[in-house]
Amino acid sequence: MSSSARATARGSSERLFHVPQAHRKAALAWLDRGVGIHGSAPRHAASVVVVRDGDRGLEALMMFRPDRPSFGQLSFPGGLLEASDDEPLIWSGPRPTEWAEKLGSEDIGLARRSVVAAARRVFVETGLLFAGSEGDGIAEHVDGADWMLAREQLSDLDISFAEVLSNRVFAFRSELLRPLARWMTSDFVHQRVDLRYFAAVLPVGQRCSPLKTRHKKSWLGWVDAATLLNDPHDTPVPTLFAEWREEEKQNPDTAAREFNLGEVATPGVQTILHTIARSSSAIGFLSARRDLAVQTPSLEVRDGVPVLVLKD
Repeated sequence: MSSSARATARGSSERLFHVPQAHRKAALAWLDRGVGIHGSAPRHAASVVVVRDGDRGLEALMMFRPDRPSFGQLSFPGGLLEASDDEPLIWSGPRPTEWAEKLGSEDIGLARRSVVAAARRVFVETGLLFAGSEGDGIAEHVDGADWMLAREQLSDLDISFAEVLSNRVFAFRSELLRPLARWMTSDFVHQRVDLRYFAAVLPVGQRCSPLKTRHKKSWLGWVDAATLLNDPHDTPVPTLFAEWREEEKQNPDTAAREFNLGEVATPGVQTILHTIARSSSAIGFLSARRDLAVQTPSLEVRDGVPVLVLKD
């Protein structure tokens, strides 16, 4: 089971999500102690869902990184907010006060950090830059050796996103992002995140590339959302999962044959993939109105099996 939806006896609906093996031990321990215990405080994070129109349907830029269970092994580019995201920079688009309103947040500083962190992380992990010279639109060529060095330094927190832009007198184009969703990791998970998702289309003239220092530790590529949901073996994802299982000595043949999207993707990622698959175009996906209320699946036992439940 990756995810499923059904109506309850009272007429409301709920979605059930698979608890991945990486979290199964923590889930069982949580259930043994008794449901209702408060979990650890989640850390704020941001992620960008970059889409483009493909030959078969809408495609999303996705990453496979086994070392980030809180975000899911298969995820959209993103990461934690950092103190440097507060640094001043040339700003274009909605002001932080407007972003706070868009995100439904009373904390203007948090809203600003979330938007900047989203742009910072997508630049680090994919090379896509939502910035450009004032009056000249968005930068088109950001894939040279100097840009890769800036990404590596930014990944190591040796420089800030504001410094990267100021060194080139670039303005941050916040108008290229759209608020998409907000998901919080369930209480039983040890490392929790309060993750705000943003949507964006592939910038004209730019192309994505993996971070050089992580090339062997992660995969970056375009995935047709509908194909991943309905015929996952027509995408690279099951093979990536099987190869990781082989490295971890965890029976790769079974992993490839019995691939379960719920093992590698969080409930938030799965839900967003369904939204992408239902969208007719990249512009349509970007312009649709979204419910930004925080979504937090709860841990329950159904038919003797721990599952994550999200009530609509």
